[in-house]
Amino acid sequence: MPDDFVLALILMGLAGLFVGFISALLGIGGGMLMVPALYYLLGFMGIHQSDQMHVAAGTSLLIMIATSVGSVSSHARDGNVVWKMTFRVLPGIVVGVVAGALLASVLNTAVLVTVFAVVLFLVALIMIFSFKATPHERPIPGIPASLGVGSLIGFKSGLLGVGGGALSVPWLTWLGLPQNKVSGTSSTFTFPAAIVGTVAFLITGLGMVEFPYTIGFVFWPGLPVAGGASILATIVGARFASRVPGRMLRIIFGVLLVLVSISMMTS
Repeated sequence: MPDDFVLALILMGLAGLFVGFISALLGIGGGMLMVPALYYLLGFMGIHQSDQMHVAAGTSLLIMIATSVGSVSSHARDGNVVWKMTFRVLPGIVVGVVAGALLASVLNTAVLVTVFAVVLFLVALIMIFSFKATPHERPIPGIPASLGVGSLIGFKSGLLGVGGGALSVPWLTWLGLPQNKVSGTSSTFTFPAAIVGTVAFLITGLGMVEFPYTIGFVFWPGLPVAGGASILATIVGARFASRVPGRMLRIIFGVLLVLVSISMMTS
């Protein structure tokens, strides 16, 4: 195994530690950092540029399966999940993820990187300026509205390899759910999106990527290396979550996302 490959795996583990810690500390999804980290590390490993972003997105979804299991089980145990909402949104998420992954498979890397960088920039602005939906008491939306929102959440996840928190959290807040149920219910959206998205990236990339330990658009060592490290780091991050000035951290993290976004746009 080449030295560069081994070094990249070590850096991938360190990236998993950082992403897991920040995710638990700030209560955000890790995909917005994991995808760029995987993108650069896969390039460092020598993957073909045309496959770089697709494999980063597919591998990020694989890692999200592992990292979201603990979150879902914890929130479900604490009664923080509005299951009626989850079941109404779930079919739309599945359809949206598949549609997003199919579109991602036909876009070239340059377009996919640009789309991701733009979305990353918008998320960074939300974090820096703390744009939030104003909560109001509203009834759970009907099936058509829930399916529509679920499709948008899933489409973003399937296209970019990230969780749907940037859409689901403001929506659930707007519906008037308390913060604990917003976080808990949103986590149940990420888990199925990650499973369906991984399968979609696996199938759409079959026979298209020639790179060690890769099947379809999924680099399998990413699960134990980055995923395992991320799970461990979330435990530490959760313990520090109430001890640090969240507002300042969100601004710093938002600025970091802006820099990552600019870097990806100019790469």
